[in-house]
Amino acid sequence: MSYKNVMLALCGRGDEGGLILKAMELKNQLGAKLTVIHVNDLRAGEMSMMMDAPKKITVDDIKERISSSGFEDDVENIHILIVENDSIPKAIAQYTDDVDLLILGHRRMSTFKEHFFDSIDEGIVNHANCSVMIILKD
Repeated sequence: MSYKNVMLALCGRGDEGGLILKAMELKNQLGAKLTVIHVNDLRAGEMSMMMDAPKKITVDDIKERISSSGFEDDVENIHILIVENDSIPKAIAQYTDDVDLLILGHRRMSTFKEHFFDSIDEGIVNHANCSVMIILKD
């Protein structure tokens, strides 16, 4: 199988430089088109009295992360997709029909968390309509 349409899912926490590097290397080795997707929570950017809402990530935020990872010359050739949804796995799956390979970063969970929480990565793998590559984050 050839991988001509590659998608990279970013969570937007700022710890994904290594993941961006690996995705760009793979894109260049394969001669593939790269799409970067980020899913904002429906409440992202809103003020709340109960807890801090997650930051709303924008296309410019993603471009800055790609540029600061050493790919400022490539950033305009990457399609960036920002969507809003309350289910990250289902939102990403909606955009994988024409994707050959989806790249996800994964940070290991503590034993406690592992037993009580499902990984978002696992949900994405279960819903994606393409092959998925998991890259461990540092």
